[in-house]
Amino acid sequence: MHEKGLPEDPPWRSWWSKATFLGSCWASLLILLCLEGAVFYLVEPRLARIDHLLLLAVGAAMVSFFFVPFVGLSLITATALTGIDLLCPRAVTSITIAVLFSIAPTLAQLLGIERNRLRTSFVKVNNALTRAQWRRIRGDRVVVLLPHCLQIDVCNRKLTTDVNNCLRCGKCPVGRLLELGDKYGLHLEVVNGGTLARRRVAAFRPSGIIAVACERDLTFGIQDVHPVPVYGVINDRPNGPCVNTCVDMDMVEEAIKFFKRPS
Repeated sequence: MHEKGLPEDPPWRSWWSKATFLGSCWASLLILLCLEGAVFYLVEPRLARIDHLLLLAVGAAMVSFFFVPFVGLSLITATALTGIDLLCPRAVTSITIAVLFSIAPTLAQLLGIERNRLRTSFVKVNNALTRAQWRRIRGDRVVVLLPHCLQIDVCNRKLTTDVNNCLRCGKCPVGRLLELGDKYGLHLEVVNGGTLARRRVAAFRPSGIIAVACERDLTFGIQDVHPVPVYGVINDRPNGPCVNTCVDMDMVEEAIKFFKRPS
């Protein structure tokens, strides 16, 4: 079962919901440390015979390769759990995302953690990081990315070409989302995949993104557009994946109000 939307949880539950992903990242970092230690143990005698300076250089490189993700994950964890923006410098957190965020899903799968549970936890962590960085984020160029599966399947309007082709008949959520867009002066796009989403983001160059999608697409999409801040809202799938999906309008409006808050 997937989680409906991403409402604000009580503090203790909010921490727990993020623990799945953060715990997987910390476990991945521990595995990385063990692998580095094993490699250094095996090569140390040979390097020592070749050149002590080479041994020191390799050791320093290995320490750096561990230290940078350690600092980055520490900052990410502290920011996600406290809501205080500690994500500085950006380069460190970016490297952490590149190194650990690719390892954690594989580790979680080996431990029997359900994929969508991990992905939901990742989206919650991401949203917490986005909220913590509110002082850095401008709300002047915000794009709302919507999956094409929100459009009712019997509708033949080409919304991926132009979202304004929607007749706003009320048979699917797209019309109501367009009304929210009009209300807050937002740019909306309906996309049918990651490639089109990335193309639209590159063309619009947003200062922030509100993305509605399933857990999988949100997880990959957030990483694809990093470091653009994304607020993710998981869609509801009463008819199964990719068919006549729904979204909690309150969650979408909450995300909009975050980006459109007074300066």
